[in-house]
Amino acid sequence: MSSATRLLVLGAIRIMQPVHGYDVRRELVTWRLEEVANVRPGSIYGAIRTLERDGCVAVHSRGSESNRPERTAYVLTAEGEKEFTLLLRQAWWTVQRPIEPLVPALCLMTFMSRDELVRALQARITALESELEASSFVRSSIVDGATGAEGGIPEHVREIFDFTAGRSRAEITWARAFIRRIRAGAYHFAGDPDFPRFGPGLGAAALGYPSGDGEPTEN
Repeated sequence: MSSATRLLVLGAIRIMQPVHGYDVRRELVTWRLEEVANVRPGSIYGAIRTLERDGCVAVHSRGSESNRPERTAYVLTAEGEKEFTLLLRQAWWTVQRPIEPLVPALCLMTFMSRDELVRALQARITALESELEASSFVRSSIVDGATGAEGGIPEHVREIFDFTAGRSRAEITWARAFIRRIRAGAYHFAGDPDFPRFGPGLGAAALGYPSGDGEPTEN
């Protein structure tokens, strides 16, 4: 379980306790955290069980209504309160860079053609702009003063949308500037006349190495 999932589940239980696992899951789903915080809805029940095993949450009651399956309500323990406070402070006071899958691709971008890379960047811009439009619509639906108690999205969740939108806009700005540099002739890409002789088709044998380990052979 990630520290983000642990913190959010503890926080949701703290807000709504005593609360059933289903309601914790439903609440966190409304905060739209799956993509931005890597909190998967299916992992929430497992997180609650782990927190119970760790002594951070405890069973408040078990019961069922109208022949429905038994539902368990949870509350935070004193240990859970300490864990929640610790994780919350760590998240605010520690700067951790998120893992960015584009970075390895940037390291090896010259193995793509100039034209394909421009097209890929344009596609990323279109996707990011679509995400911004969708998140802007949801953000505008959040009611001023909403606390979440009435079933709506709490008003402070707007800051999540603003934070992620800021990152998306920054990538769009970078991508547009990068496209201009590529079109102006920056770097050497596959297919360019001056592209270095390495990459596909130049394996160990082409470089003079025998099969297996060893020194280059004499040509």
